[in-house]
Amino acid sequence: MSDTPRSKWWSVLLVVSLALNLLVGGAMLARGLTRESPERLMGTSYAQLVPRGFFREIPRERRREILDILKKYRKEFRADRDTTEDVAAKLGETLGAEPYSAENVNAVVTEFAEKSRNLAARGGAAALEIIGTLTPEERKILAKAIRERAARGKARK
Repeated sequence: MSDTPRSKWWSVLLVVSLALNLLVGGAMLARGLTRESPERLMGTSYAQLVPRGFFREIPRERRREILDILKKYRKEFRADRDTTEDVAAKLGETLGAEPYSAENVNAVVTEFAEKSRNLAARGGAAALEIIGTLTPEERKILAKAIRERAARGKARK
């Protein structure tokens, strides 16, 4: 008779576990059946002038066309970002070098600023190319997304 309470608890636990598994499986299945396949918004962080919210507001086919523009810049974006990271690491080495040289530190900081400008310029070029392909309606959507992002940024401060 001592096995009866234990088996009841195990049964309850198994039923709860099964229910949770079915719930999670059903949610995953429902998402897969009702939504479009998720697209990775590759590269949107590089084009900071074009907020992610804009991409959510335009039709899927158009989103793909615009993301293809960003894909053209992907290798250059990565190379520029890797370069800035390398220069930042170089600054760490320069700061810790003995004897310390303010001249060398200034040179590395200047190099970092230059590489960062290159990255920003490339992002600006990508944004201009995207903007050049937009319809008047899409430009309005982009303007709205930019204003909303700016308002959220001000609200956080």
